[in-house]
Amino acid sequence: MVYYIEISSWNLLESFVTESISPYSFYKERNYGNNLSRYMSGEKEKTNFLILSTEDMGGEFSIKIDESLIDLKSLEAIPGMKKAFMYPRTIYYKKGLVHFRFSNDQLRDALLAESHILLEVKCLEKYLPDFYIQKKKSINRPTISKLKDSLSFERVSFIRFDNRYNKIKGALIGYVRGIYTTSDNNHIRLQNELRDLKNTFGGLNTQIMTSDIFYENTDIYDKISECRLSYFNIVGEINSFGVLRDLYNEVIRLARMRSEEMLHKKNTYHRKEKLLEEKTLLEDKIMQIEQSCGIHDIRNELKNIKDLEKENGERQGKKRLYFRKGTYEYERKKILKELIKNFEDNNNEYKSYKIRLDSIDEELNVDANKYDNILSVMFTRISDIINNLIKKASNVTNNSSINISDIKITSESIYLDRNQDNPELCYFNILLNYIIDNTMSLQLSEHYVMKILVESAKKFKDNPLAKTLAGESIINTLRGYYSYKDNRVDYFSVPENMPILQSIMSFFIKPLGFDQIERYMLIKHYSQKAYALMLWGAWLGFADIPKTFTNAIYQNDEVNSIIEDHLKELTTYQQH
Repeated sequence: MVYYIEISSWNLLESFVTESISPYSFYKERNYGNNLSRYMSGEKEKTNFLILSTEDMGGEFSIKIDESLIDLKSLEAIPGMKKAFMYPRTIYYKKGLVHFRFSNDQLRDALLAESHILLEVKCLEKYLPDFYIQKKKSINRPTISKLKDSLSFERVSFIRFDNRYNKIKGALIGYVRGIYTTSDNNHIRLQNELRDLKNTFGGLNTQIMTSDIFYENTDIYDKISECRLSYFNIVGEINSFGVLRDLYNEVIRLARMRSEEMLHKKNTYHRKEKLLEEKTLLEDKIMQIEQSCGIHDIRNELKNIKDLEKENGERQGKKRLYFRKGTYEYERKKILKELIKNFEDNNNEYKSYKIRLDSIDEELNVDANKYDNILSVMFTRISDIINNLIKKASNVTNNSSINISDIKITSESIYLDRNQDNPELCYFNILLNYIIDNTMSLQLSEHYVMKILVESAKKFKDNPLAKTLAGESIINTLRGYYSYKDNRVDYFSVPENMPILQSIMSFFIKPLGFDQIERYMLIKHYSQKAYALMLWGAWLGFADIPKTFTNAIYQNDEVNSIIEDHLKELTTYQQH
């Protein structure tokens, strides 16, 4: 049997943020799900149930849900409505068991268009094959205000479960993505070679722009060739490296011409000194004329009005907010501009000084600037090409099978069930569960990250494995990092032979973004990023994870199925 839920456009879109649909009041009371821009009437905000029907009630949108996703014992019949029921729980989607009806193509296309600009809407494309178009005539439906809406004694536990489910699902998604996008040693080496090449070009750019003499870096040719070979073996396409070589040849040619120009200017040093002396003298004369004629004060008054326009604009998120026509400031600004223009046009002595000053500036600036601008554009092009190569190399995924059977989920905890004598794994499990149990309403910040470091370390110290050599090393590493963040020491270190601890520390050091964690681990040559991303996913919670993180795994149906099957264990605990 299937059930139907009538739904609004906004609530349907948000259901692809959490991959679920909940009673209205849940969004207001639990710690995730968007209730800030949600349009709801006052009566719906208090509604503690979903309305399910065995028949599609019509309307613009509806969701068709297989009964296997519902706890049938929790359904409560609505008096006088044989086909409608109240349901007091969240329904979690599963691919193939939910379908989404739109009454026309335009509504579906509008929803798709809106989803593209919202990073949190990460599941829509996953369910796109389950969209269908069908116009349904509206049938008699219950009025919410007339329904019995008793507060279930289990409601608090349902909301608590949703919060926990959100954290655990975030952890699973993080772990799977970490495995799925983990690189082997050759892959890591390629990304480091590309970054080194980019830094070398960056250093060359600085050297050219800050020196009059150009020294060619012949090592760049070798680095381009090495990257080209590594890239070909891992990614395949290598056309961009030919473009890089051509651009570098052009950089060399322009840098040499720039150097010659700079050397020529050095030979005319005395001429430059004379020009600078004349420029200073002219600037003094111009200032004296402006002050004697009152133009200096007029310029200052005009500047004050423009500064006010800038301040007013910044308060509204704009560069400048001009005063409206008819205001005192608008009219005064107009008068001031006319006074300055009349003065500049009619004072011949002032005008002649300005013309000569412009001529001196032009002569002083005819040096390497014409090459600097072209070189700047070329180095930007080089940087863009290498960034694109790094991005493509980063997107090469690990094709090995995903196995998360050792992740155990119970009603009380989630843990990696392997080698229970490993102190690193022991601390990781303690830390993971501490994050899930204690960060339900906390905003992600370095302050709270340090708090969970301290509290999880205390819990670990009570475990016998903390007394082992590896356990003591973990405690010392955590203590060293805490002292470093507290400005008591200038340095801390992470043991080289403890890959899980390296991943844990990567989360502590770069907690505010998965891209920061991945970049840090790449630079440090840390290999086990699945642990760091699992902690990050648990902290953030699934609802707040962006689509830029989930896209890599949601495009693979097999990986999707593995995650959904694993989460089934958790929903089983809820229903029992």
